[in-house]
Amino acid sequence: MSGSRPPTPKYTPYTGGSAFVIGLSAIDPKHWLEPDGNLAAFLAEKDRLLASEHDAVFQQVAGSEAGQRECLDMVIAHLLEDHPTLCRRTGGRLEIAGRSIDLASDAPPLITAGSLVQDDLVILSRKDDGWHVVAGFVAFPSAWSLREKIGHPMEVVHAHVPGFAGGTRNAAMINRIFDNLQPDLPAMRMNWSIYPEGELFWPPERNDAANRHPFDAIKNFVRVERQVLRRLPVTGDIVFSIRIYSDPIGSLANLPGGGADVMTGLIRRLEEFTPEQLAYKGMVTKKDALIAHLRSLLAAGAGSTATA
Repeated sequence: MSGSRPPTPKYTPYTGGSAFVIGLSAIDPKHWLEPDGNLAAFLAEKDRLLASEHDAVFQQVAGSEAGQRECLDMVIAHLLEDHPTLCRRTGGRLEIAGRSIDLASDAPPLITAGSLVQDDLVILSRKDDGWHVVAGFVAFPSAWSLREKIGHPMEVVHAHVPGFAGGTRNAAMINRIFDNLQPDLPAMRMNWSIYPEGELFWPPERNDAANRHPFDAIKNFVRVERQVLRRLPVTGDIVFSIRIYSDPIGSLANLPGGGADVMTGLIRRLEEFTPEQLAYKGMVTKKDALIAHLRSLLAAGAGSTATA
């Protein structure tokens, strides 16, 4: 990005509700994926990670190929129908973001699909004991490991999330929601956390390394995940797409009203977290400093308004 002024955040889900509820809402299938001006940069980073961190960013289990192929077909159709100015199909290739993708490549279909969009893609399949992660191209994890989640049911995937472990009401609700999800009626939710840097690729070991350095609230980022669940009509599998938006804390001041409502809402969320939720978000020792910084931004904005 050029210039010293960071872009205005697109999503601010931390202003209301809770970060620890399912909070799904229906969306128009036309808005399933959100390619934007950063598409080429995201895809280049995916290429780099596939070459250097292949097993960390892609995993599959035997039998997931049909769901992967159906996901690829749906991604291609979505791009051509709903984002026609971004791409063009010529025979067996798709031209997008300055690259030509072989749609009949020998690569696993989910790798091809993920090489066309900014979102990470995960395939979920129904088994006797619930919905399992059966394939994933996750180039931009938010402090979790695809290698640890592949092949496991959602109760195991969410075991470390407060209120979502196996046997909880939320765990049972997730399976019911997934069971009832209908094709062409995708559902979206937002997730967010505070991160010390803005890198897209954030495996658990990077989180551990960052926590060994002194905390500097001024340099933090709000990392937002736009998560969408979409049922595949033929296999019945579900595509879980995850789009990352990473905004410097200072960029909140670019929002209407100097971001006062948003920063106030973020402070409120941080103050409402339980000790378990703070621990999950890695904010136990950082919350007070972050709140103090947000309040200083609010004061600076109020001072600017007063002297304008």
